[in-house]
Amino acid sequence: MRVLDIQKLSVQYHTEQGECRALEELDLHVEEGEITGLVGESGSGKSTAMLAVMGLLKENASMQSEGITVCGEPVVPGVNIAMIFQNPQSCLNPSVKIGRQITETVRAKRHCGRREARERALELLDMTGIGNAKVRMRQYPFELSGGMLQRVVIAIALACEPRVIIADEPTTALDAAVQAQILRLLRRIVEETGTALLLVSHDLGVTASLCRRVYVMRRGRIVESGSVEDIFYDPGEEYTKQLLDSVKKKRKLSEGTKEESLLRVENLTKEFDTRDGIRDVTLELHEGEIFALAGESGSGKTTLARILTGILKEDRGTVFYRDELLERNGRGGGRIQMVFQDPYGSLNPCLTAGQALDEALRAAGSPEEKADREKRRERIRNMMERVGLTEEDMDKYPSEFSGGQRQRIGIARALIVRPEILICDEALSSLDAVTQQQILDLLLDIQKEQQIACLFISHDMHVICRISSRMGVMYGGRLVETGRTREVCSDPWHPYTKLLLDAALEADPLRARRIPGISAGKQSTGGRGVQEKGCPFAGECGYAMKCCTEQEPEVYRFGERAVSCFLYSEEHSGRRSRDYIMTSQI
Repeated sequence: MRVLDIQKLSVQYHTEQGECRALEELDLHVEEGEITGLVGESGSGKSTAMLAVMGLLKENASMQSEGITVCGEPVVPGVNIAMIFQNPQSCLNPSVKIGRQITETVRAKRHCGRREARERALELLDMTGIGNAKVRMRQYPFELSGGMLQRVVIAIALACEPRVIIADEPTTALDAAVQAQILRLLRRIVEETGTALLLVSHDLGVTASLCRRVYVMRRGRIVESGSVEDIFYDPGEEYTKQLLDSVKKKRKLSEGTKEESLLRVENLTKEFDTRDGIRDVTLELHEGEIFALAGESGSGKTTLARILTGILKEDRGTVFYRDELLERNGRGGGRIQMVFQDPYGSLNPCLTAGQALDEALRAAGSPEEKADREKRRERIRNMMERVGLTEEDMDKYPSEFSGGQRQRIGIARALIVRPEILICDEALSSLDAVTQQQILDLLLDIQKEQQIACLFISHDMHVICRISSRMGVMYGGRLVETGRTREVCSDPWHPYTKLLLDAALEADPLRARRIPGISAGKQSTGGRGVQEKGCPFAGECGYAMKCCTEQEPEVYRFGERAVSCFLYSEEHSGRRSRDYIMTSQI
């Protein structure tokens, strides 16, 4: 039986430049108990289609269709259909605690008392893998990491008990381990309740692992549809082949052979009362290299990035730039630029794309550039083209772009001042496979031209393995493993690193479905904060010893590999001969 049925859906936006056709006669359906995928590049119209179904289009949009129904009845958001949005910050009330936002949804659906609603809210948070649910219920959205907020949004959608769930990039902000957990949760919900699930995603690995049928969308049209096996193994359209080829492309960035230290942090610590922080983080960034930082949401990656750019002040530790102490007042100074995880939140909605880049140039440019408006505009035009946008896009506001296009503007704004260090905080998380490859190629070109160094923060292990020469893995606010990317990805030493690599999804239906199980509530509960003693991963590690819960492991170094795990200490794992060569102990 068709649960969700969309027939001949068309959407137009009415702008000052004229009518813009976003969707054209879209036909799509989802069967009972089925997971169907909708894939396509950023700006293809995927999110517009879902907003039209939910009745959330903007005032300047008009739509026509021959019918949009759920089980033959009109769509009633929050009753027979619910949506998990791509950006959790935009759909949570920042002034209302998490617990209240979930319980209000439960009470509206079940017409129950506060106690029953609270118990159901705790159950939903536990289902979505959030640890310390009672504590999280009392917190506001700004106190949680991006990945944890996404899980809260999933819990609210489940509280509606809908016949159809539309999941618009539901795992964008999650690391591989938590992503696998959430995907298994969604699959279990569909199997146990018969709920129909429409998965909107640019992640072909996620689509391959979860979906039975797939629609491929481009420029507002469905260009191909079929079983997941047909689409991934025998695509008929050139565009589908291009999407799959972009995932398989193995071009890597420069190895960054220079060993000169550009940026060095020693024993960096930042603690929060309720939020996650970092403790005793020590790492080095060399000239011209790309150093990747992996880890779950809430592990401290973004906190570290914000300290390096001067947005936050560390509690303890030191930061050196070219072997000189980097003072708080002079931190960055244009030499360190950051591309933020949330492209919309980092852009001024009142400035056009061109004005945003011009503002950055005037703040960091030379006196000649500040005075020469035409010279700045020419530089802005060139940068917009390099990140895949056009000259016409310079006069558009952030609200007129897709999420992927907004992220490109953020990257252009950071690169246009020619920094020596670029910090990319999940810069590719909202981009489809084709656009991701374009940005990776752009970073390669910039690196060759300017010998720019990059701290690349990501939860996508596939991208990390392709883009970086060296990498580090963070967990619970601490750096647990560092080394050459090729060696770490092929032979992980820390148990958490192995967990991340094992959970990374391939764009192959047969392989993606065999991802090892990760129990909810155990792995990646998200945001444990800075632990007072012991290894932060001890509670989830299958190799944990008694000492792991009582003492904090040191950082044990073996050549270019460093690992914070008692399995590599002589004191706890046994004495070794002088000629012993350390290998992975897991």
